[in-house]
Order: sequence, then structure tokens, then C-alpha cells
Amino acid sequence: MSDSQQIPAVSDVPIPAIDRTLLDQTILRPSPDVQGTTMDGETVLLDLSSGRYYTLNRLGSVIWEHCTGQCTMTDIQAAICDRFDVVPERALDDLVNLANELVQEGLLQQERR
Repeated sequence: MSDSQQIPAVSDVPIPAIDRTLLDQTILRPSPDVQGTTMDGETVLLDLSSGRYYTLNRLGSVIWEHCTGQCTMTDIQAAICDRFDVVPERALDDLVNLANELVQEGLLQQERR
């Protein structure tokens, strides 16, 4: 008999990735247990449920600032292109990659309009 049992954590359940075909219908909002603050272009997130901290760079901070539940992924992509000198395809790749990571970590929730 082993000393411990391995019970699957909720995070072991796959969370659907951002669907690139529905960017104009997908909105992102912070999870209820996440607090964030931005200083000098960097954002620090605290997941109150786990006690874990996360730091976002300037690009991540711009993305986070637009994850209010009001902007679509397409809107956020446009904001990235406006703020940085980047082609739309690169902006979209960076946005989707970070959004998927934050959703997987439980920091963001995605919804369809």
C-alpha cells in the first residue's frame, strides 16, 4: 500500500484552446480569484486561490488590460498592432499563445459573444 494516492487535479482536465476561427466572438475576462496591478509597463497577477504570482511583460500587460470582458480577441489584436510596431499575424500569434497560457493557468476565462 502506498503512502499517498494520486487524485487528478482539476488542472489536469484539458481546457479548450482559443479557437482562431472565432476571434471576433471570443472575449476574455480575468478569473474571479485573480488580482492584477500594473507598474512601469509590467503587470503582476496574484491568483488568490493558489497564492501564485505571475509577471507579464509590456506586451502581456497590454493584452491583460484589454481582457475586461468587453473586447473581442480581434479588438485586442488591433490594440497590439496600434501599440507596437508588429504585423497582424505576429500580434495574433503572441495574443493567442499568451491567452492560452493564462486560460490554462486559470487566470483568464474565455467566453463567446
